[in-house]
Amino acid sequence: MLGLGHRLAAVIETELHEQADIRAFQDAFSAANLSEPELGSLSLIAEDAVGVGLGFLHALPGTDGITGREIGYVALLAVTEAAEGMGAARQLLAAAEDWARQQGYAALSLDVFASNHRGRLFYEKNGFATEALRLVKKL
Repeated sequence: MLGLGHRLAAVIETELHEQADIRAFQDAFSAANLSEPELGSLSLIAEDAVGVGLGFLHALPGTDGITGREIGYVALLAVTEAAEGMGAARQLLAAAEDWARQQGYAALSLDVFASNHRGRLFYEKNGFATEALRLVKKL
């Protein structure tokens, strides 16, 4: 799972950060979430019929920014290049939705970088809608 950090970092384009810093952030974020998962979190690995890893998802309890209620939060979702378009990401996301419902959450949220056009389209096709935008200005 940690080996997919480069794929997550590769879709992040920003004028504020160097690619090396983005990669270091992504690797550290993935390692922190996966090596010491929060109580009540969910980690899933998608494999093909012979056990080859296709991707992973990590979700955890989150907080609705308006009501303060606990909701589900997808912290990480990545698939291998070979798995793109095979439905692995959709199956992982569907499992996270099931998990969130089982926890009694009214919503499932996630963050996606604006430059991740493919990811944004994927999430929109799967029922996610933009709720907030974070704007940044380099000084």
